[in-house]
Amino acid sequence: MNTRSKFIGILAGVTLLAGCGGGGSGGGDTGSLTLGIGDAPVDDATEVVIVFTGVELHHAGAIRKIEFDEPRSIDLLAYQNGATVNLLDGLEVDAGRYDWMRLDVIAEQNRSDGSYVKFESGEQFPLYIPSGAESGLKINRPFTVAAGGITRLVADFDLRRSIIEPPGLDPNYVLKPVLRLMDELEVGDIDGDIDLAALATAQLGDGAAAGDCKGGVYLFSGHGTTPDDTDGDMDDGADPVTYLPLEFDGVNPVVHYHIAFVESGAYTVAATCHFDVDASPEVSEYDPLAASGDPGFETMAWTTNGDVVVPAGGTASVSLP
Repeated sequence: MNTRSKFIGILAGVTLLAGCGGGGSGGGDTGSLTLGIGDAPVDDATEVVIVFTGVELHHAGAIRKIEFDEPRSIDLLAYQNGATVNLLDGLEVDAGRYDWMRLDVIAEQNRSDGSYVKFESGEQFPLYIPSGAESGLKINRPFTVAAGGITRLVADFDLRRSIIEPPGLDPNYVLKPVLRLMDELEVGDIDGDIDLAALATAQLGDGAAAGDCKGGVYLFSGHGTTPDDTDGDMDDGADPVTYLPLEFDGVNPVVHYHIAFVESGAYTVAATCHFDVDASPEVSEYDPLAASGDPGFETMAWTTNGDVVVPAGGTASVSLP
């Protein structure tokens, strides 16, 4: 179940670095590393600003620390739907396997010059990462830099699952980053249309209109995956890779959607008219394994395409129903 901030799960590319300092590459064969940062737009926020101070790379038992000349304040919402801006741009590093990377940030409680989230109401709150000053944003996924080659990575923030408003920390919001690291040569897109009128008829019954459908589209890893909501509980089904609401404009029942930076492979795309169940903490949590009479039983209906293949460098077209 999600917090009131209702973060949408579309990906966008961001990259950040102009000048940087830090030690040399340490000799031996080298390659070029470019790092992009992806985000998820937020439906009731106008700015999500992360203040970056550097990047750390773990290779061959040692840590290469790249320190920026000055902190970089980046509004992730300025880069959406596949747009990119560079964080590390052609940095020369040692070739070989890297075990993890860490994005160093300023994200402390009650700090006016650190990361923050700003909402449509004009309210602005610091973004706080527990132990962030020591651990930063660590991404525990190996990657390889080829000797003499160019490696382009994208680190995706899923803001919908990353930002929470816990009790007792007012006026701070907590950033518990959900991050994925991807190679740009191994990602594609998903693009399509969802007919909310047809979806409403299929899921809500005859006579239901597009305006009755609280639409959402979800992406799940693997073919034939049983859809679940984003509850963080892996025991009742896999959480989606990403997801986003479908907004009816009051006129056209067909809503276009686009998901960028999807790793190549097999997926299931699912659409629902019950997105409000997932998005609202006041609505009963969905449980695909619940028996009749138990909490969460049949609170969400799904229309799926369980045979989606996303090609590297290409686009999979998926429309529903």
